[in-house]
Amino acid sequence: MDDGPGAEIPVALLRQFYAYDRDLPLEAETSPAPGLDFGPGLRAERFEITSVHDARVPGLVLWDPAREGPRPAVLVAHPATLGKSDDYVLWPAQEWAGRGAVCVLIDQAGHGERATRPITMEDFLRYPQRRAAMTQQTAVDWMRALDYAVTRPEVDAERVGFVGFSMGGMRGAPFVGLDGRVGAAVFCISGAARPLPAAAGEAERLAQRITDPATFAPLMDRPTLVVAGRGDDVVPPESAQRFFEAMPEPREIDWGPYGHWDFMPAGLSPVWPFIERHLFG
Repeated sequence: MDDGPGAEIPVALLRQFYAYDRDLPLEAETSPAPGLDFGPGLRAERFEITSVHDARVPGLVLWDPAREGPRPAVLVAHPATLGKSDDYVLWPAQEWAGRGAVCVLIDQAGHGERATRPITMEDFLRYPQRRAAMTQQTAVDWMRALDYAVTRPEVDAERVGFVGFSMGGMRGAPFVGLDGRVGAAVFCISGAARPLPAAAGEAERLAQRITDPATFAPLMDRPTLVVAGRGDDVVPPESAQRFFEAMPEPREIDWGPYGHWDFMPAGLSPVWPFIERHLFG
């Protein structure tokens, strides 16, 4: 394998890096979601499952129990420094569950209930090997969360979507690219990795290539939508554009007049119509 800058990584190697034992017991535990009350219309349940490296992954499921039969599942990935129980992701998940989806959220590696110390953006960006390890863990955690979700009677295993915000979309890109069960995906204020400085070592370059969303974009041969801000100073427009251009058709990109920190609520406007069209149509 050519490890030089710009070299492509064989897909077989990518699949091995993100592989897990399919018969590993989920050891799922469920309980009422503490502190969450969405009124009489929706139900919220906390779950916990086993993933790679013996990690226990906590998550939430939101659905409308009054609706009959299996329905589409939408996996919702939070941004950096937040978790599954933050309003940033709970608010849209609640809206989409009210419209008929079963929404599944997890705490990604190092976040929410899994955080072992305070998280800062500086810390998140500083350590490339730690970031790569957490991306690998989180991508497989999503595969395991989907393994669990499709065991639930409310979920139609043939209609699965993913919506990731910022880091959630970037860590979710390997999951979407490698797991063909995902039928449609939306990446909000997410994009390709930024170019590394010239002084970066080869180990750092390899760590970035094996986790860069642009590496996995060519494998996303299902409907995809990139929602990007023209004023984003964290995931700049060129990163979003490069991510989008690496995707095959069918793909869409929606540009908005916002930045990274003021994405909500205007940036959400194209998300549900896309999900509805591809999972409910």
